[in-house]
Amino acid sequence: MKIRNTFVLLSCLFLSGAAFSQTAVSYKDLAADFYDADEPLAVILLHGTLAHNRMEIIKTIATLLSEDYGYPVLTPNLSLNNKDRMGDSIQKSTKGYAALTACDIDHTHKYSDALAELGVWVEYLKDQGFEKILVAGHSRGGRQVSAYLANEPLDPSIVGGVLIASGLSRNERNIENYKKDTGLDLRALLDQFSKLPTDQFVDVPKFIYCDKPRVTAGAFISEYKDDPTHSAPTNVAKISDIPVLVIGGSEDKVVPNIESDFESLSGQQNLMVEVIDGADHFFRDLYADDAVTLIVELIESL
Repeated sequence: MKIRNTFVLLSCLFLSGAAFSQTAVSYKDLAADFYDADEPLAVILLHGTLAHNRMEIIKTIATLLSEDYGYPVLTPNLSLNNKDRMGDSIQKSTKGYAALTACDIDHTHKYSDALAELGVWVEYLKDQGFEKILVAGHSRGGRQVSAYLANEPLDPSIVGGVLIASGLSRNERNIENYKKDTGLDLRALLDQFSKLPTDQFVDVPKFIYCDKPRVTAGAFISEYKDDPTHSAPTNVAKISDIPVLVIGGSEDKVVPNIESDFESLSGQQNLMVEVIDGADHFFRDLYADDAVTLIVELIESL
């Protein structure tokens, strides 16, 4: 494993004035944006927790990769099992993209749903003629990407993985935080809900960062159970056939000290861990430029 601190590079591109352009894609009842470019390798870039594919960090990285470096990028919008986020519906929704991060949906989705949807988008890019695909994700999206890449057999079109601000899933912290936020014992809730039908809605005060949610027993268990596939290092340890790049920020308060998360994999030759000095969880203030530089370096090394 290679660990390097990367200092911010000044960029002549002012992102606030960048022309973000993308084409909406609907495929098998799912939705994505496609940033077209000329290179034969395509990148899939997955968003994070309960977010969407037009959030700033996703649009910024996709635009930089496509416009500055010529790599096509597909940014899926995870359906979260909600029709307003699927296929053509998302283009016609009166809610708009900003509302897609809201907590007013019925939470029936499972953590592993993202893996199946990633597979659909790999299939889509292959149908479009792409023979080489790099799969990347931010935060929770990166952890889900790592779980997808750890699945066997891996599609031969996939040549690399990038995990941006994605580390361990700390079950102990979930238990502590849920107790602190709600006064309830998360372990007792999980035990109680395991005896219910998975599609039964349960009465809980909080789900992820949503207060008073409508959430099923199955979705709640999927989110909070102690599942090793929720941790990027556990998944990365199973990946041997492709290079994996982990990018963190020294000022990330959501996933702090990302080097320590992957310290146990220090001997894994296909793993690189890069920390961008000064970057927060969302790589604001042009730090996304540095993240893209690292991604391009990986692509050019393939």
